[in-house]
Amino acid sequence: MDEHDLQLRRALLEAFAAGAPLPEADYRSLAAQHVVALDDDGRVLMAHPFANHTAGARVDCGGRTWWGNCAWDAFGIVAALGLQDATITAQGVTLPRDGDAVFGVLVPASHWWDDIAFT
Repeated sequence: MDEHDLQLRRALLEAFAAGAPLPEADYRSLAAQHVVALDDDGRVLMAHPFANHTAGARVDCGGRTWWGNCAWDAFGIVAALGLQDATITAQGVTLPRDGDAVFGVLVPASHWWDDIAFT
């Protein structure tokens, strides 16, 4: 990844974290490197762990909401932002804050990018 791509990735992730509009940019290079997933119009659909849609897992904390594509991404948001007392809701189920949470991933990691929006 070159310096331009690193700066663009940083700006994109900072915008997601802050709840700000995403930078206007050409993200094809990041998509080719599996850093982001683009929709059919070339807009950022996902920049892991963040999602630019509300069909996945929701993270709520301190009156703010972030979205991940799945529960795995929601855990990544909590870790990346250092959130305390966050609530994760995935597929209509609020995951417990105490104890262990277990969920299954039916697709092997080596095939996630075959259809990353589904996985």
